[in-house]
Amino acid sequence: MRNVLYILFALTFAVVSCSSPKGQATDSVPSGAYTLSHIQEVAMTDYEEAMRLADEGLRSGQLSAYTAHTLRARLTYLHTENYAAAAGFMRKALELEEARDPAVRTQLLYHLATVLRSGRDFTELLATCTQGKECAHKAGKAFEENAFDFLVGNALVDIGEEDDGFEMMCGALKKASSLASSEEEYGHLIYFYGQYLNDLQGKKDWDAVLSACTDYEKRVSDMERSFPGMDSSYIDRCRFYLDIHRAIGYSYTGSSDSALQAFEKACTRSYCLTTDGQTQLVDYYAAAGQPDKILDIYRDELPFTEPDTVSRSYRMRIARLLEACTNAGMSEKAREYQEIYNSLSRQLEQKERFEGTFTNSAKYDVQRYRFKLEDTTRVLRQNQRLIFVLITIFILATGLLLVLLLSRNRAHRQESESLKKSLSSIQRQVSIIADMQTHKDASDAPEAALTLKDVIEGRELYLDKGLNRQKISAILGKSPYEIDKMLADAAPGISFPDYIKGLRIRRALDLLSENPDISIAELADSSGFYTVRSLQRSFLAITGKTPSEFAKDLKK
Repeated sequence: MRNVLYILFALTFAVVSCSSPKGQATDSVPSGAYTLSHIQEVAMTDYEEAMRLADEGLRSGQLSAYTAHTLRARLTYLHTENYAAAAGFMRKALELEEARDPAVRTQLLYHLATVLRSGRDFTELLATCTQGKECAHKAGKAFEENAFDFLVGNALVDIGEEDDGFEMMCGALKKASSLASSEEEYGHLIYFYGQYLNDLQGKKDWDAVLSACTDYEKRVSDMERSFPGMDSSYIDRCRFYLDIHRAIGYSYTGSSDSALQAFEKACTRSYCLTTDGQTQLVDYYAAAGQPDKILDIYRDELPFTEPDTVSRSYRMRIARLLEACTNAGMSEKAREYQEIYNSLSRQLEQKERFEGTFTNSAKYDVQRYRFKLEDTTRVLRQNQRLIFVLITIFILATGLLLVLLLSRNRAHRQESESLKKSLSSIQRQVSIIADMQTHKDASDAPEAALTLKDVIEGRELYLDKGLNRQKISAILGKSPYEIDKMLADAAPGISFPDYIKGLRIRRALDLLSENPDISIAELADSSGFYTVRSLQRSFLAITGKTPSEFAKDLKK
């Protein structure tokens, strides 16, 4: 679905560029080689030359700083994978006078958020979405408020918080669907549905995939009916993705005839003939157990030989071949690709550890709590004058008001102390993970002998809010399939998420027994739960009581 986002980025970029009051007179009629259309056309074949033209246009005054920065951000995002540079250009645009208008700033922050998501910079993404939602509210753009909520939910799924992430995405989709009115908003809405389908497919919730396909089709039909003059190739692309998702969903629910019909329908779309269209067929071939078809598409990229293939995208291709061979019953070939996948995973772990990205999820948690702590401190500072006035009134008027004020200050102090303890706890988890990875023996022999229980329960890794099967797989140097076998030995019949939740609930019960007066927020944080809501839902499901009810029983 990334190509769909390219179109939306280009569409909104034109709107944003034209909507800024300053620079309009300068950029409305730039001459010669410095017109926006010419630079964008050059970028299709020569990105470096296009960037040089943008720089020259800025220096010569043919392009304003605002237009030059947004143009360079767009070109870098669309034609390279240097997301950090693209985000840098967008931030420069946000510093200019033109970006003070709330409507323009909302659009810029939205594009910055999409760039950060592509670069998997979840810490900055969270901060940007928070700022963007506030800006959209000031500008009266309700649709964009829900767009930022969707991006946050999408990121939560990426870091392993699937329950909260899907709940947030579903809520945002529902609200955004009722608000979409312009062609641009419909375009964003359809892109969101595409991302939602991708996440459901990763979760392997095929019934939900087929249900979402129905909603996706309705939005595409509504858009086509509401804007009859829009680009037909865009509609063709959307329907192509819809057919492929349906074909995959039907394949895994046992409806092979329906799957084949949906796939054949996708093959009639014009987009199927494009390079990206051919690549999208791979997911269906994997589901249908047709590795030969995948090899035809990846002919120039396999077998696994070159060192520069140590990347997540290449590993995903190996995973698709493994999936196809498994579904086709080709056990020997499946084992061969499993070995390649395992080797590639180990090399990726080493590469990411060298680049400092292995503990990014834990770093994200630390930064998240730092933001919360800073927000609390800022609120306290903003309220100092009000508190002084209230205390003065109390001295002159009533002792009751003093009691209320003291109670309020005490609550603020307790919240700050709780947040500081949470920050310290998570920093210790980061230190444990980083130390474990730094001092890990090169042969991995000691770790290989450890059981799943040794690692997760012995080292209390279940308290890591970002813990998932992939992280354990990386720590032990084993494939997800091997991790599942180890889980079956440690806790037969229990899924990985339920196993982790059980350990966290056990910790919560211990903490409640030690201190029944512990706050729910501190209990959730100290037990490894990402949110209070996640703790309450899991606690009720396992014990039949809420944490508050359980604490009351302990006090009796």
